[in-house]
Amino acid sequence: MSHASTSRQRSVEEIITELDVEGFDWASYEGTYRGRALITRLSHIPSLLLSPSSRPTPQTLLLTRTALIRLIPHIKSTWDHELYLRAINQIYETLHPSQRSFNSSGTGGGQEQGAGSGGLMDLDDDDDDGRPATAGSGAASGSRAGGGGEDEGVPDIRWVESVREQDRKEATRLDVELRGYMSNLIKESIRLTYLAFAQLSLKVGSYQGAMKNYAAVREYSTSPQHHVDLGVAILETSIAFNLASSLPGHISKLEATLDRLHPPPQTSKNQAAEAASVTASDLRERRANEARSASVRRSVMVKIRVARGLVALGHRDWTKAGKESGAIEEEEGGLGDWEGKAISTADVALITAFCVLASADRARIRAVLLDRASFRAQIDDHATWILDLVRSFVDAKYGDVMTLLRRAAPILLLNPFLSEHSTTLIDLIKSRSIVQYVQPFSTIQISTMAQAFGLPENEMLGLVEDLVQRKEIKGKIDLIDKVVSMTSPNHRGEMFETALKVGRTSSEMTQAAMLRMKLVEAGIVVDPRAKSADSAGDELWDVEEGGNESTAGLPTAVPASSS
Repeated sequence: MSHASTSRQRSVEEIITELDVEGFDWASYEGTYRGRALITRLSHIPSLLLSPSSRPTPQTLLLTRTALIRLIPHIKSTWDHELYLRAINQIYETLHPSQRSFNSSGTGGGQEQGAGSGGLMDLDDDDDDGRPATAGSGAASGSRAGGGGEDEGVPDIRWVESVREQDRKEATRLDVELRGYMSNLIKESIRLTYLAFAQLSLKVGSYQGAMKNYAAVREYSTSPQHHVDLGVAILETSIAFNLASSLPGHISKLEATLDRLHPPPQTSKNQAAEAASVTASDLRERRANEARSASVRRSVMVKIRVARGLVALGHRDWTKAGKESGAIEEEEGGLGDWEGKAISTADVALITAFCVLASADRARIRAVLLDRASFRAQIDDHATWILDLVRSFVDAKYGDVMTLLRRAAPILLLNPFLSEHSTTLIDLIKSRSIVQYVQPFSTIQISTMAQAFGLPENEMLGLVEDLVQRKEIKGKIDLIDKVVSMTSPNHRGEMFETALKVGRTSSEMTQAAMLRMKLVEAGIVVDPRAKSADSAGDELWDVEEGGNESTAGLPTAVPASSS
């Protein structure tokens, strides 16, 4: 209906207006992230707000420009010159939004996109004479080559040329080494060289190149430990680039290898049986090895849970995403060395909270989010509103829930992991709140609901209409008086139907038992096997009791053997 469609959709620009852009807390946004994960996080803002379908406002342009200026130093700590040039282009766009039409295809792309595709600036790898490009070459020699800094959309040409040259030299060196190792068939050196190639690909921002080299590393891995290390590296790389869609196959391979290298702990019964046949020193050594193995297994399983949670999130399986993310316990070491390199504890807590709120009942929400100390420990000081949201939902303070969800909308939108699911998750929590609110009532006015939820009456009406259409609220709406009437369940009829069903089942079981007893008394054994085609013409036994009842049509029966 029209009410539902207008009340449930807001543009990105409208959501961003909820933010205080000038006072935006960049320290809390960046959190513990570092390296490629931080670059992905900061580049998410321009990719979102400068997408071809966006309509930038002064607020979004200011937020984008600030994010890009903070991003540039992190890019220059790598060799990712393509992303650097794309960021410079985007800075120029924020200062000259009228020229976006020439550059719309070059913004908001992934890590593999060229820096200057359709953009305002492009530095060719080489001039026509084969020399490296200079500041005066290509489109960069136009209006932006004269002066200004990076914060004005002018690139550092010397840095770009320098990292390109370093990239070429390092790739050439590794290629020469690899050819030598391949000719001598030194598998371990080949494996290490491919690993170095993968690290080089990551340094220049090429995810596809890294995955290609990781695939080559797998071919030359000779031990389970090599495969475990490789699997963890693939998971970390994919999550750091926020490309979890490619993870399912790698997760299953890693789990299988981990079970071979570090099997799950044995049961106490098996341990007692083995302890009886070994010496005390052997037992101490075995237990020490088991403790080390359990520690390694626990560390890897945490990373597998994170990956499984993000895959479930991508598939919109909120229940599984909340379960996997919620299983990460701080007292067991938390994310360990993955903290900030792939994902942060704060983001794990945010994913857990919204997925559980969108899928679980109140009892589970209380058990998983409120009563669990490890979840509360994951919440940063600046994100205590998450606990406020959970408490408000559990305590049926729906006005507070709506206020906090409105505050959460831009936070989820700017989060790379939750951005594309932000609207869906918020709508699910709103819907669950409304359904829970109307359950005790037989009739209720829309105005009363609007007051309880702190929403305009028309918006409240639209939300209720949508829920009635989807059968989540069983009732009807009087649009004249604006009253919701619930369809009363027929408890008496349901009770009679249940009783009749139980009675029929009991009667059928009793009749079958009596018939079997009569067959046994008559000396007849029923063959339970299915009748085959060969015995289609076999004679059926008919047994009559007292001349009144017959068992014609029963399964094939044979007379009991006489002794």
